Amino acid sequence: MRYTRQSTTSQPALPLLMRCSCGLLFGRHMPETASDLVFDFASAKTLAADDALWQLYDTAFPSTEREPRNVILETLRRGDGVVVRARQNSNTVGLAVAHMLRRPPVLFVVYLAVDPELRSRHIGATLFEKLWEEGRRRYSDEGLKVEGMVWEVDIPERATSEHGFKQSRRRIDFFERVGGRLLPAPYFQPPVDGITSVPMHLMFRPAPGRSLSGVATHSALVRALYFEKYHAANGIGEAVLQHLLNKIQGQDVV
Repeated sequence: MRYTRQSTTSQPALPLLMRCSCGLLFGRHMPETASDLVFDFASAKTLAADDALWQLYDTAFPSTEREPRNVILETLRRGDGVVVRARQNSNTVGLAVAHMLRRPPVLFVVYLAVDPELRSRHIGATLFEKLWEEGRRRYSDEGLKVEGMVWEVDIPERATSEHGFKQSRRRIDFFERVGGRLLPAPYFQPPVDGITSVPMHLMFRPAPGRSLSGVATHSALVRALYFEKYHAANGIGEAVLQHLLNKIQGQDVV
């Protein structure tokens, strides 16, 4: 993440679990982090003025994977976004960005990043859990029961080097430790750079007592990702997204 969008060239926000106010990671106790770290939920106005956050954002993800800042800010202004910051001495050292899908109500984790010097302090997993807590609260305020969280990860076998393979595999291992599982159906990340769509895995963590299974449910989830997020927020054309959806459905056979 990223978290979230991840490539074999980007620095991963790797296994980092942190102090969480809820104290549990879907039934498992979460390790505590140092007391000098503070987590908050940023408004668009606060985010726009946070130079340290944007510096982290710009260095954590390659240019082909970075959305324009205004996409993130406008998503927050519309009430569709959730951003969590990890702060140390008034500087942002970690970030998590999500988009609230409604049909179905699933929280899409778009970005997750932590300052490389702090990647042994469990920050990534705490950002992940804070994102979940706040997203679930906001869905509840809208009268919706959130189904879970979804995010994109690289396919390790597509890596062009052993290092890239291991890096992608470590990301998946991290997300499995925080409760995620790979969805078996095919998926393509839309061309966020305006040029290239990328085969990727989707991972999903269901809300307690819920699950995601079946082709129809998967199709609805991908349609929401494509049209509620990538079309409505990123401006990717409907024809491009429908072509990818048709491609996925053509491969999505039992």
